Amino acid sequence: MSKQNQPFPIVECFGYDANANTAEARAAREAKACPFAKNKCEKYRQYGFGYCSVTYAAKDDGGTRYTYAVCDHRVDGDPLHLAIKDAIGDAPYVLVPEVVLRDPRTSFDYVVLADIDGKEHAVAIETQAIDLRGGGVGPAWDAWMANEPEEWRAYFTRQSLAKGRKDTVAYGVNMANIYKRLGLQVATKGTFLKAIGVKLYVVMQDRPFRYLHNRVRFRPSVGGDDWDVTFVTFEYDGTTSANGQSGFAFSHMVRTSLSEYTDALSNDHRATEEQRDNFMRLVKQKAKRA
Repeated sequence: MSKQNQPFPIVECFGYDANANTAEARAAREAKACPFAKNKCEKYRQYGFGYCSVTYAAKDDGGTRYTYAVCDHRVDGDPLHLAIKDAIGDAPYVLVPEVVLRDPRTSFDYVVLADIDGKEHAVAIETQAIDLRGGGVGPAWDAWMANEPEEWRAYFTRQSLAKGRKDTVAYGVNMANIYKRLGLQVATKGTFLKAIGVKLYVVMQDRPFRYLHNRVRFRPSVGGDDWDVTFVTFEYDGTTSANGQSGFAFSHMVRTSLSEYTDALSNDHRATEEQRDNFMRLVKQKAKRA
């Protein structure tokens, strides 16, 4: 794609469309605030960036660009509360963020504590976005903060000259990490939670979930309580609200048992006889060169 045809990489900043000029969007920018987490933007505080999502055509997207959430807090707010309601209904609850255990050494984004029919009830919730790879979109963010988003490509050129690098926009979304990180986390955290009688919810964007499900081909539970993990997914629907926020609508709720999930995780559907032949051929070729 030529420099002229490359779109501005960032879709949302501080919770609003990057081009929004509503009172709410201006207030969020001024306060460096996250309207989903209802506090200061954590990413901006830590890294100096306040973008929530980017546009990108991943390998699985067939050349079509989609919006990808790159901040976990993008699924806070309505998505998180829909998961809570599904878990405990209308029972009063306390939402406890960032619960860290020492033994076993693990953590959970949120734990919901509720009293249901006089019984103490707990539900663990993981909120998941996708990581960036390949250099990031820092120069585009700098252009946006300088009120020059239309000049964003020149900011990349400026950075490349300063660092002696090729003048290119090389960022991407790390789909593989969804499997390598989240895929394994669901198994390990889910195993611990099942042992102590706590259900696990994973709240995430639908496109990365479908990538994960294509790799870990677990069978969904068909009903009742025979499940341990619930994936709650949302997707950008192409709309923009009056306050300048991108529409992020509920997509799917998929439940599965831990045994079904771990069995699917350990049975790689790609491991065919042809793949074995390719594996052995490559190893033998490298052995000859050693």
